[in-house]
Amino acid sequence: MTQRSPAGTQGRVNSLAPRTNGEPTPTRVLILIANALGNLVSVTLRHGSYETQHANADSEIAAAMRDWQPELALIDIDHFPRGIEQVGGGMAKGGIPILAFTRRRDTKIKLAAYEDGADDIVEVPFTLDEIVARPFALIRRSRGINVRIVPKILLGGRLEVDLLEQTVRMDGGPQLDLTPTQQTLLYLLAANAGEVLTRETLLDSLWGSAFQIESNVVDRHIRELRVKLGDDWRTPRYLETIPGKGYRFSVKNGNGKAQASAAD
Repeated sequence: MTQRSPAGTQGRVNSLAPRTNGEPTPTRVLILIANALGNLVSVTLRHGSYETQHANADSEIAAAMRDWQPELALIDIDHFPRGIEQVGGGMAKGGIPILAFTRRRDTKIKLAAYEDGADDIVEVPFTLDEIVARPFALIRRSRGINVRIVPKILLGGRLEVDLLEQTVRMDGGPQLDLTPTQQTLLYLLAANAGEVLTRETLLDSLWGSAFQIESNVVDRHIRELRVKLGDDWRTPRYLETIPGKGYRFSVKNGNGKAQASAAD
């Protein structure tokens, strides 16, 4: 079961014990992606056999590279501009494979990332299949092995994602027809279920500073999601509005009923 590390601390997520049945041990993945988006990437990696660790500070990155020796790095180059250098510069420079993330569509920025050593780049917002397929390809190129794929995962105890069938369902209901941005926003909220995510966090995670001037972009996408979920904003089952704070994906208690976190 995933154990989320507090922001700014170093800790393993989705940690798996070494296997004794002859299969390869899980691939160690270092994640340099902060806060809510980092949690989403960690949860998405449940689709494969990975052991993940977060690092935010320079000292944490250095310690992870020295002591943990990751086999793949996922780096948000918008927030960790020195991240590629800090993990060794990618396969072309004799380092571990690097999957870079950016919200910027500037070709010069992407080319610079490749020059620095990134082996592949994902644009944010993304769909979950990219976070499964691209690491799979990098591990196969670098280590010559295929990572075992787990087709279905459950986010927030309520959102079922079937990677192979390309379906998304809430509480076992009908298939949801979502745009890529709606999917990623819903995944982000569900991966941080029970936690309040501010509009600023959602903006920064999915759109970056270039969209800060569109003050209603988050609210507009939340409204669209609620329509497709059949969720009434007055008595929401899934997406709660926390006045003056932001939005929260409601979790379920042991009786299968939705409940809010006590951390208001």
